[in-house]
Amino acid sequence: MLFPHITIIGTGLIGGSFALAARRALLCERITAWNGGHSLDEALSRGIIDEAEESFERGEMCAADLIYLAAPVGGIIDFLTSHGRRIKLGAIITDAGSSKREIIKTAHEHLSSETVFIGGHPMAGSHNAGVEFADADLFANAPYAIVIDQEKAPHAEAIDKVVQMARAIGANPVFLTATDHDRIVARVSHAPQLVSTALASALSKVAGEDATRFSGRGLSSMTRLAASQWSVWEDILLSNADEISHALGEVISEIESLREAVASGDMEKAREAFERANEFARRMNRS
Repeated sequence: MLFPHITIIGTGLIGGSFALAARRALLCERITAWNGGHSLDEALSRGIIDEAEESFERGEMCAADLIYLAAPVGGIIDFLTSHGRRIKLGAIITDAGSSKREIIKTAHEHLSSETVFIGGHPMAGSHNAGVEFADADLFANAPYAIVIDQEKAPHAEAIDKVVQMARAIGANPVFLTATDHDRIVARVSHAPQLVSTALASALSKVAGEDATRFSGRGLSSMTRLAASQWSVWEDILLSNADEISHALGEVISEIESLREAVASGDMEKAREAFERANEFARRMNRS
């Protein structure tokens, strides 16, 4: 048992799934949660958590051994700013935020030197939002980014506990810096979301009902991410704007190259793009 008491901040899909996975893995004796509104009540009624965490509302020190920040990025930053000093000495704080640089910076500024912050990001999720979709298997075989802070390296023992935590919920830990994390996820997560959003938005303008009447599984797959909630993505776009902008530029460059190839009849250029894409898809399917 790694953590007798875990407190989860944010009881949506990720927070709820983490609670279920942690309970199944016997990581703790007790799970409390805070800052969930209706979702907190839902998590209680479903038995996902044991009780609400009341220490922050009372202005008291939270006695949890692990604080798991599962709110949107802006909510994580707000929590660290407002409540970072109300966590018991020796506790480990980690997060599941989709960008890391702003969160790490805020942790530096607002956490006590006697607590340990280790950035994290499970590369798992769903276009469905809400604790009602919580699933103990959500993290199974998913990469789990553990961010090594270059400015303030955390204790080796704390890192080991977070690694054990990630493995216990079924994920595969991957170590990297905050800068590398934000650069990579902009390309493998954030840009794909926006490409799917842009495609669905374009179709809604020019194809209307025809898009749904004549489309097959391919279009459904391409636009699945377009169902993702703006409330989650606004903070991600704001906190990782530079890398997302670069990543979208790279995709736009490829689309423009294909557009020119089609318009000019340059099938050799189009074929080369297909071959590169086919090879990448094969590597993805093998991994």
